[in-house]
Amino acid sequence: MLYLGIAVVTLILGLVVGYGRENHQLNHRLSKATAQAEQIEQENQHQIKQAVQAIQTKVETDVAEHQDEVNEEIDEQVVENQLRQERVELQEKSLQSFASRLEKSEQNVQREQTELQELEQTIDQTQQQADQLVQQRTDLLHEKSGLLPEQAEQTVLNMTQTALQQDYEQSVRDEHEEHVLTATKEARQLMVEAIQNGPIDVPRDHIDRNVIIPDEGMRNKITGKNEQRLRLLETLIGVDLIFNPDSPETLIISTNDPIRREIARGTINELITARQLNNAVIENVVRSTERQVIEQLRLTGEETCANLHLGWVHPDLMKLIGRLQYRTSYGQNVLQHSVEVAELCGIMATELGVNVRLAKRAGLLHDIGKAVDREVNGTHVELGVQIAEAYGEEESVVDAIASSHGDVDSETTISVLVRVADSMSGARPGARSESVEEYLNRLKGLERIANAHPEVKDSYAIQAGREIRMMVDPKASDDEQTEQLAQQVCAQIEAELTYPGKIKVTAIRRSNAVQYVGGKQVPRKKHVS
Repeated sequence: MLYLGIAVVTLILGLVVGYGRENHQLNHRLSKATAQAEQIEQENQHQIKQAVQAIQTKVETDVAEHQDEVNEEIDEQVVENQLRQERVELQEKSLQSFASRLEKSEQNVQREQTELQELEQTIDQTQQQADQLVQQRTDLLHEKSGLLPEQAEQTVLNMTQTALQQDYEQSVRDEHEEHVLTATKEARQLMVEAIQNGPIDVPRDHIDRNVIIPDEGMRNKITGKNEQRLRLLETLIGVDLIFNPDSPETLIISTNDPIRREIARGTINELITARQLNNAVIENVVRSTERQVIEQLRLTGEETCANLHLGWVHPDLMKLIGRLQYRTSYGQNVLQHSVEVAELCGIMATELGVNVRLAKRAGLLHDIGKAVDREVNGTHVELGVQIAEAYGEEESVVDAIASSHGDVDSETTISVLVRVADSMSGARPGARSESVEEYLNRLKGLERIANAHPEVKDSYAIQAGREIRMMVDPKASDDEQTEQLAQQVCAQIEAELTYPGKIKVTAIRRSNAVQYVGGKQVPRKKHVS
């Protein structure tokens, strides 16, 4: 029992001691938590004070900025109001001045109306007096002449008509004589003004017949093994490709067709830049270049017709006009020459009062036959007439083409203008040029072909190679053989030589029989005595 009491007391004491310790710990933690809470509260109060101070500073700054903006707007509005006030004052002054001028104008109008009414009254009075005088004169003339008014009027009209007819005839004679005296001078002046106001001479781009190969490796690439690629190009394009012996890097394109020459030149330049070459690539490049050249012909023709303001032109005719870009005559580009002729015709037609568009059209098409004269038999004049008729050109244009080189007589004013403009464009300084080498080679070629025939004693190439004259031995051939000789020479020239325009072949066969009288003494007869 005692032990039980001791245990209970011990338990109670333990509980009391444990409770006290626990209470002490709780109080310690509570005081610590209280201290932390006070510290956190102090920090929060400090942060709140800083935030409030920052907000107050920002608000004060915003208020100051807003106040500045408001002050600026007020200043601007004050300035604007002052400007408006000044404009209003100016408008008021202007209105006052306008009102003053309007009042003066009304006064002037009223004064002029008054003067006009007075003038009308004066005119009416003067007209009445004039009518009275005319009536008095008519009565006096009728009384003195004994003629009726109708008869007197007819007599005056006849006399006036006769006088006017005489004056007209005299004026016509005087003007005709003046025009005859000054016609040459005025025509020359008109041509000079046309040349001065006409086309400007620009550097000519001659047709390039040569292509420069940069190096030996590129040359081998283009020619291929045993020149197979070169021969393939010749077959596909239809030209002869020859390397210049004196200049191995120069590839000569030999052909009479300027379109093929341009296709060959473009193809070779394209192949030079190609990475790899084979037969398929060469064929594709040839076809592509041919399409580009044909398309360029059409574009060139369209641009030319548009610049000259010719109106509607047949699309196929535009292609033929574009072909003239690759045709030359004595070094002069035929397309540039045709454009010059068209512009000169337009200027002269304007001065003469002729249809300008029709004159330009005839001038541009006067050498259209040269676009196909290398492919079709016939002179370029004949071919040009056929082309113009085929595409429905007007009769005056066809006549201008036919008479452009004097083959037929000019029937219209436009054809005369075309001939004059053609001569002006071709004869002006620097228009045409030909190398001495080509000129001499053409003359030597003509004489070589003529002298190759045994019946020809001598031959002369004259008129800058436009005519070859052959002196035929009359003992070696008769008249029929001489005619055949001329035909043979023509065929040889056409087959072997490249020539501009046409060449006249003349074979001269002449036989002279010469005898002299009195050269020897006649023996005297002896008389028998």
